[in-house]
Formats: sequence, C-alpha cells, structure tokens
Amino acid sequence: MKPTLLVLAAGLGSRYGGLKQLDELGPNGEIIMDYSIKDALKAGFESVVLIVQEAMIPILHERYVVQLKWPISFVIQDKFIESNHVVYENSKPWGTAHALWCARNKIKGNFLLINADDFYGQNSFVLAFNHLIQYKNPCAVVFPILKTLSENGTVNRAEIHIENGFLKDSIEREKISKTNEGVFYPNPNGENIQLSEDTLVSMNMWGFTTEIFDFLENELVDFIQKWQQNTKLEYQLPNVVTAMIEKGIYQITVLTTDEKWIGITYQDDKQKAKVQLEELHNLGVYNNPLWKH
Repeated sequence: MKPTLLVLAAGLGSRYGGLKQLDELGPNGEIIMDYSIKDALKAGFESVVLIVQEAMIPILHERYVVQLKWPISFVIQDKFIESNHVVYENSKPWGTAHALWCARNKIKGNFLLINADDFYGQNSFVLAFNHLIQYKNPCAVVFPILKTLSENGTVNRAEIHIENGFLKDSIEREKISKTNEGVFYPNPNGENIQLSEDTLVSMNMWGFTTEIFDFLENELVDFIQKWQQNTKLEYQLPNVVTAMIEKGIYQITVLTTDEKWIGITYQDDKQKAKVQLEELHNLGVYNNPLWKH
C-alpha cells in the first residue's frame, strides 16, 4: 500500500489575519497547498486527506475533486473532544495533535503529515516517500532554521536534536527572530537565548505509522485533565512525538532537505512568497498553470 498525504488545513491564521491556506500566491491563482499536493502525487503518494474546517469543504471539493479529479477526501477538525462518554468543547481547534487524531479513521497505512500553509519543495516529498515505502519506522523531514524565518516578525519553530541519525527530541521554541547578532528566542525569564545558524527545525513534515493513533487515543485522557486546569493549553504534535520517543514507541529517522522553504506567517510575508513561487514557474520547476499536464 502506497502512503497517504495528510494535510493540516484547519488553522485559523490568527497572526496572519485570515485563512492563509486559501490565499492565492502562485502566478495563476495557486494556493500553497496546490503545490504540496501536486508534489506529493508526483512523488508517488496514492491519496490525500485534508483536515479542514467544515466551511472550507465546498471550496476545496470543487477545486480538487470536481475540477482536478485529484484523489482527495476530507476530515473536519471539531472543537470538541469526547472522552469516557463526556464531551469537552473549546472555542477554537485544539492543536496539531488533536487534528491528527481526528483523521484516525481515514488513514490505513504509512502517511506523511504536512501543514497546508508551508511550501516544502519537490525533493522533500521524494525523500519522505522513499523512506515510507522502504522502512517500517517513521521519519522527519527537517530544514535549516535560516531557511524558515520571517523578515516581518517572530516565528515558532520546533528545534530538533539528533542522535545516531534518529530524532532525540523536538522542543518548541517561541518568538524566534533573526538580528545582526544571530538567531534568538526568549526563555521564560525573558533572556534571549541564541540558536546556532545550523540548527535544524521541524516544519511539521512527519512520516508516521498508524501506531501514533493508538498513542493519541491513550494520551487524550491525560491531555483533557491538563486542559481543564488551563483551557489555553493545546494538544501539540512535537510534544506527542517527544513522548513517543521517550517511551521507546518510535525511532524516527531524520532527513534533511536541501529545498527552499516558503511560508506566510504574516501578511507582509505574502509578496516575498509570490515572488519566490513565480521564480519556480519561470525556471520550469512548475508548469503554468500548475495543474497543466
């Protein structure tokens, strides 16, 4: 069975000020997710599952299923969790680990998880696909941190540490910025901590096996208990991955991509992303329009 592409597309884009996953950035009206799906299908992925807000389904169904005939299905990330026959509701989606859990009934074999609003590049999908069809363990496709920063504000990134080619842990660093002196993030005491410029970070490009769903199911009860003490808490994937490594459930191969990353954290990132995507079309990396055969 060929692996599936699973796309996290239900985010609210609070810092961006709108649904950036639907923003047209390509020269022919392409959205970033178009490139990822096209690249994944080209690499060999057999099917695609999009985790979305319910209101997005008519737009994306028309775009992908009706017009392009791509093998795509949808999962809604709800704002409630049922645990032990009790329903818990939240004012917004519960985080990336919860989004993944919502797709548990759609995934049957190995799969690659990505963000809808990050451009990963063709070779990144090839790296992930080749690993998922050859090996039984998961993988993480990672980027050098300098490729992932914004000129228009701070970003959050999952710093990863490697041991013998495998992921040792993944630590969320918040409010990372680049200055003339280097790359920094504030610690809880407000002190600026410098990150090496060759630091590798996860941009949520994970090749997983279905074992993660069993883990999420079991951990959900503990998360709900913590959430009841702090309702701002989110169920985030980097924390889940680290916990699975610590418990010996996962041994994750780290694959470093040489591709260019393109993303839009802020509205002011948009123009640069448009220029970068247009350059790729002009170089012949992508057709004009993207979906042209």
